[in-house]
Amino acid sequence: MLTSRPLSLALVIVALVAGAFVWIRLGQSPRTVIDLIASFPAAEKRTTVPADQGGFALDAVTIAGVRRLSILAKPSSRIIWTVTVPADATLETAFGLREDSWGQPGGDGAQFRIGVSDGSGYVQLVAQYVNPGADPSDRKWQTVSLDLSRYAGARVQVIFNTDPGIPPGGNTAFDSAVWGEPRIVGGR
Repeated sequence: MLTSRPLSLALVIVALVAGAFVWIRLGQSPRTVIDLIASFPAAEKRTTVPADQGGFALDAVTIAGVRRLSILAKPSSRIIWTVTVPADATLETAFGLREDSWGQPGGDGAQFRIGVSDGSGYVQLVAQYVNPGADPSDRKWQTVSLDLSRYAGARVQVIFNTDPGIPPGGNTAFDSAVWGEPRIVGGR
């Protein structure tokens, strides 16, 4: 049986632990997540792909055993989201070519570009050429986490571009370019 002194000590310890937990949780900024796949229907979409060939689609795509909810954006295409950037934000996404396009005759990969326009100009944050048919090291998701903190509080356009083949030209044969789980995360 517990005496009142050990019981009091136990209650004090429980109260201190609970208080510390609340203090830590209150001291943290809440995280803001802008899910760009959920926002995809409202995004501006531009493509040179004929309508009957489906320039854009949402699908779960597996690359190298990793499955992600993705946006198919066949080259040449552009997706523009207009967002207000939260404090301490990063843009997180993965990109690559669907496995069924690897090694197809005439396929020469695709270029993925991400940029931001704040009304005064366009800033390119990423430009990466991916060709898993020719380069086995491209047979995976390419992941990026881009610092958007300089745009905190601003209303900007976040722009994803996919371009065909070897820059600056190339062809669009078998360029099944996908963006995996794009999102903006703030308040870390």
